[in-house]
Amino acid sequence: MKHIIPLINLSLLFSLTFHDDLIPLSFDGEELGSPFVGGFNRPKIQWLDWDMDGDVDLFLLDASGYLRYFVNEGSASSPDFHLITPMFQEIACGGWFYFADYDGDGDMDLTAQNIENPNIISYFRNNGGELAFLSVLITNLDYVYSYSVMTPTFADIDGDGDLDFFTGNMTGTLNYYENVSGLSELPLFEFITSSWQDIYIVGGVRTEDRHGASAITFIDLDGDGDLDLSWGDYYQQSLYIIWNSGDAQNPYMVEVTNQYPPETPMESAGQNMPTFADLDGDGDNDLFVTVLSGAFGNQLVNNFHHYENIGSSSSPTYEYRTNNYFSMLDVFSNGSPEFVDIDFDGDLDLFIANQYDLSSTPWVGHIYLFKNNGTDNGPIYEEVSSSLSGKNMGQMLSPEFGDLDGDGDPDLLLGDFNGFIQYFENVSMNDELNFTLIGSVGDIDLSGNSVPTLGDLDGDGDLDMLIGQLNGDVAFYRNGGTNLQHAFIEEGLLDIQVQSNSAPELFDVDDDGDLDLFLGSGTEGILFHENIGDAFSFDFMYKLLLSVPLLGPNVKPAVGRLFNEEALDIIAGVLAGGAYHVQILNCENLGDMNGDGGWNVLDIVALANCILAANCNDVYNGCVGDMNGDGGHNVLDIVALANCVLASTCSG
Repeated sequence: MKHIIPLINLSLLFSLTFHDDLIPLSFDGEELGSPFVGGFNRPKIQWLDWDMDGDVDLFLLDASGYLRYFVNEGSASSPDFHLITPMFQEIACGGWFYFADYDGDGDMDLTAQNIENPNIISYFRNNGGELAFLSVLITNLDYVYSYSVMTPTFADIDGDGDLDFFTGNMTGTLNYYENVSGLSELPLFEFITSSWQDIYIVGGVRTEDRHGASAITFIDLDGDGDLDLSWGDYYQQSLYIIWNSGDAQNPYMVEVTNQYPPETPMESAGQNMPTFADLDGDGDNDLFVTVLSGAFGNQLVNNFHHYENIGSSSSPTYEYRTNNYFSMLDVFSNGSPEFVDIDFDGDLDLFIANQYDLSSTPWVGHIYLFKNNGTDNGPIYEEVSSSLSGKNMGQMLSPEFGDLDGDGDPDLLLGDFNGFIQYFENVSMNDELNFTLIGSVGDIDLSGNSVPTLGDLDGDGDLDMLIGQLNGDVAFYRNGGTNLQHAFIEEGLLDIQVQSNSAPELFDVDDDGDLDLFLGSGTEGILFHENIGDAFSFDFMYKLLLSVPLLGPNVKPAVGRLFNEEALDIIAGVLAGGAYHVQILNCENLGDMNGDGGWNVLDIVALANCILAANCNDVYNGCVGDMNGDGGHNVLDIVALANCVLASTCSG
């Protein structure tokens, strides 16, 4: 029996789950391990054991302003990271973040750049796994300040058991704030100096010609019991190490290594952020460097570097492994995906366009084709070349396919940076994919970032068009021609608007014969509008928001059923150049973990057990345990299930 998915109340009936490796995908001849984690532009990262299972997990922050949480489903010696959510507890962090146990209660609290004032610091206290904003960090006289372009750090530099605060200056020095409250509910700091240890950085020497300290990390690199300083400078393309010749209570920073690691010095576009973690379980720290992109240009791909420590904890020797640690899909900037069965084999192929590609000159947009070499319920995507490769089609490309000339194959409409819609006729022959540019569609000029989608909205047998716009409007163009010769006529704007960069996609979600609307937004996520009209006269009504952080000028969702009729799959392009795979599953009987049709203490026990075993997704219907609809399973879901069992309200 076919299961219909009426998207009425996602939090009660459905699970929104992010999948990074459910769909096999090869890019540039390499099979990617985690293709759908969104891409990383200027990522800041931190390794910590958030779920307290004995191995390190990962938090990552980039242009979205939200934390991506990757759980380690492997072990301390053989990690296996998977994306749980790109909007961890929906906390907006600004430009940097740092987890630590500031109050000494055994769990991780959070500090982050304040959203309203980027020079002060928000403090979130951990209450049973949920981070709640408490206050901003203060001194006995004023705020604790951190310049907005810096990535600061905390460290116990004086060996008194609490965490002190360090942040860089654009002048190339370090601000030092001493923690004077010890382990308390709200840490209190005292400003000590704006030139800690008289460090002035440029080229590894002390000089008045200064650069900014954009990313700093304290770590004992030589195993002598005190903290050394790893420093990513705004202009420097490698890393500095400033060695501590003092002790754990009395640091004395003198000697500088200005090209690190010495065996294979880090080289990038500049502004490197170092972090350290033992990810192979051999007792020493490996080195990870993310590129924040400084004065030498933008580095939008291949910016998550991994150096394995093949030496020891006291004498590290680093061997370079990769610049794509997560083995993810990244097409430079502003991915814009679209599904279409381009080869008529019964399954959905995938096109992804972008804003521009820095690997070619001039910087123009590119369209990648990923053919589905799997089946209609088991996709396997592999990048292949097409006639669209290498053509200068402008920037900010957004593809849409449909048969516009009645010859039975899908033609291409391409939105671009200028607000035009380009029409490419499909002239493929003998299994050789080929598109020919015919010209712009009519006199359409929307003044920037046009995003088209096609569908028969008036039931006359031909394809009409919706176009998303830079200002958030959605324009409707009725096809006044025929299914053999299109003729788009402007009908005005829909009574629908997002804050910016609307990106529409039409799909019959509920199988009622009319097209529903998914609307990507540059700021809000993906908004779903149900068509409450019919196949001949559409009427879109807003239903819900899917919390997918898109961000960007033309990113849009591609919607289809890749595996079966019970799941709706969305490939969402994002600003960072990658994509998310989001799956919506029917979750009737939410919380009924054992499938007996009721809700009782046995369901609570089953949920707790699968959370401890990290295998909740493997139960008979993996989404039933996601009580709060955040895409993961944790103690908050246990609390929600226990509450509704006690109140006898689980069925509603």
